[in-house]
Amino acid sequence: MSVLDFKEIPEAHIANGQQDQFELFARDFLAFIGYEIISDPDRGADGGVDLIVREKRTGIGGQTTVDWLVSCKHKAHTGSSVTPTHESNIRDRVEANNCTGFIGFYSTLPSSGLSGNLAGLKGKTEVQIFDYAKIEASLLNSAKGLEIAKRYFPQSLDKWKINNPTPAQIFSDESKLTCVICDKILF
Repeated sequence: MSVLDFKEIPEAHIANGQQDQFELFARDFLAFIGYEIISDPDRGADGGVDLIVREKRTGIGGQTTVDWLVSCKHKAHTGSSVTPTHESNIRDRVEANNCTGFIGFYSTLPSSGLSGNLAGLKGKTEVQIFDYAKIEASLLNSAKGLEIAKRYFPQSLDKWKINNPTPAQIFSDESKLTCVICDKILF
């Protein structure tokens, strides 16, 4: 069962001043896991480019830079998967923006049709998918991730903290445990 309810992030197609939240969340998440943000989200026709992020890989042969086109699809409110209709012309979009990889950042899952299309890109374009489960696992695994989760999923995180309380700090550095009989310091 998921901890984070992605429905806490407002829908992107409703113009209420909060329609950018999922793309902003994607930016903050990708920066958190180590990508450099090259192009931030903005409003208006984006040509299928929500963000561009950079990854630097260091190996024996030197350093390689991979620029990733990021496409955000927030379908949690409907529960529908991301289909090939939602993600058309992936390779063309990647190449037109001088990128070498594609990241799908989804609040649900890709459909089997889209997964097939993405598999067909292997060898031509690098592909990564961040679905709700991968995103959640990364966020709940560190203090910085929990900070981001608190910003975008405050109700979910409050519920999770109730069910997963932190251990009590009964032996802090400042307190000493003493024997009630001999008054000797035990710890």
